[in-house]
Amino acid sequence: MGLGGVGVNAVQGAAHAGALTIIGVDPVAMKREFAESVGATHTVAGSGEAVALARQLSRGTGADGVVVTVGKMSAEVYAGAAACLGKAGTLVLTALADRPGEGDVSLGGQLATVFEHRIQGSLFGSCNPFRDIPALLRLHEEGRLELDRLITRRYSLDEVNQGYRDQAAGVTIRGLLDHSR
Repeated sequence: MGLGGVGVNAVQGAAHAGALTIIGVDPVAMKREFAESVGATHTVAGSGEAVALARQLSRGTGADGVVVTVGKMSAEVYAGAAACLGKAGTLVLTALADRPGEGDVSLGGQLATVFEHRIQGSLFGSCNPFRDIPALLRLHEEGRLELDRLITRRYSLDEVNQGYRDQAAGVTIRGLLDHSR
């Protein structure tokens, strides 16, 4: 859920890990199309569609995992993501908020217990940089990890504020601050 820079890389990670079905969720059509080009097998605009599709594609059982990469966590986002999960599914939260407490959500304890859901936070992909960065670079060099096309716009230092506006408006996958411009 969320197909910006972090989300499309979650899609690529799921594809590299061997996921057979990857549903990308984002209201921005350009981001959905991009996600399909890097491994999403299906894309939808909202969580309601994602819940129905996850149930349909899993023959009613739900998703094994949901990664939430939206810009800001909310109760609505959490509820939609949790509704996609199947028995023993894992919900990975990467979304933050502007201030502590602002992105808090309520866990449905009974459903989490009965369906054995796992909730996990992740920062920087829970990466071990000494192991993972060389492996990611190798995948990129082999042409198996898309990084270059993620940069949908380059900004000069004078354009940094426009870069923030574009990111907030959802018109870029990744903006790059180019110091040589």
